Amino acid sequence: MTTRVAFATAPTDVLGHDDTDRPFHEAACAAAGIALDHAVWSDPAVPWADYDLVVVRSTWDYLDHFDDFRAWLGRVDRLGTLHNPAAVIGWNLDKRYLVDLAAAGVPVIPTAVCDDASAVAAALAGVDGEVVVKPVVSAGSRCTGRFAPGDPAAADLAADILADGRAALVQPAVTSVATDGEVSTLLFAGSVSHAVRKGPLLALGGGLVGGNYTERLAPEPLTPARRAVVEAASDAVARLVATRLGVFDPLLYARIDVVTLDDGTDAVLEVELAEPAFFLGTDPAAAGRFADEVARRATPRHATGTDDGR
Repeated sequence: MTTRVAFATAPTDVLGHDDTDRPFHEAACAAAGIALDHAVWSDPAVPWADYDLVVVRSTWDYLDHFDDFRAWLGRVDRLGTLHNPAAVIGWNLDKRYLVDLAAAGVPVIPTAVCDDASAVAAALAGVDGEVVVKPVVSAGSRCTGRFAPGDPAAADLAADILADGRAALVQPAVTSVATDGEVSTLLFAGSVSHAVRKGPLLALGGGLVGGNYTERLAPEPLTPARRAVVEAASDAVARLVATRLGVFDPLLYARIDVVTLDDGTDAVLEVELAEPAFFLGTDPAAAGRFADEVARRATPRHATGTDDGR
């Protein structure tokens, strides 16, 4: 029986040419004997119950339809084929998870969660140097800014975030990010696949480097120290989702973004468990590793019941 898999995505007019992983996935899945469809998550005509596995991959318009996306996750999750599970994605979409990781002993960028203007003022006053402000729910550096000490634009951005009904995060800007960027490590089923260095994105003053969102990528070998931080973060995530969310199997995928602090140690900037790019063009063999894990999990089945996840 053919293994049928859906990679949940966004409409073509949203993605444009940004889903650079797609051709690598298509080739690798074909080689692994997987019949792969790229299905738009918001399309009510998609028969999600007909698939042996549904993988959230490039649903990059979810911020514009957040409640609908959360509801869709719940419906498809009930089919038992969604990866990563809806509970994990829901936890990860809110950047308060960084506080959870810090409490678990993972070195993360110091993060203040601010629910009102007074909390923002206190958090900004507590940062010695440049500061980064962002919403607790965001992607693609949306509503995210890096500011010089004392720049009132930082408080203004936080006020806009609060006015939109979201909490704001305040973090110290890491000096090395402005020059060296960050290192993203991809893990499939809990094991390190490959790592990529991403160039700087945030320009000082609240904009983006070059005026638009362009990721500059290069393969990056993992130092032993950085690998240790990545594995510690991965282990902490596994413990948290097991104890809090009842998810015990290794997650199909994770991307852990690490930066180097002024003292030379590494710290976690973000952990992406929802819809991260894999940067497969930097290590094309990684697509095969991912496809093998997808095939392993996608046991062919016949849909039963009346709930088709639409």
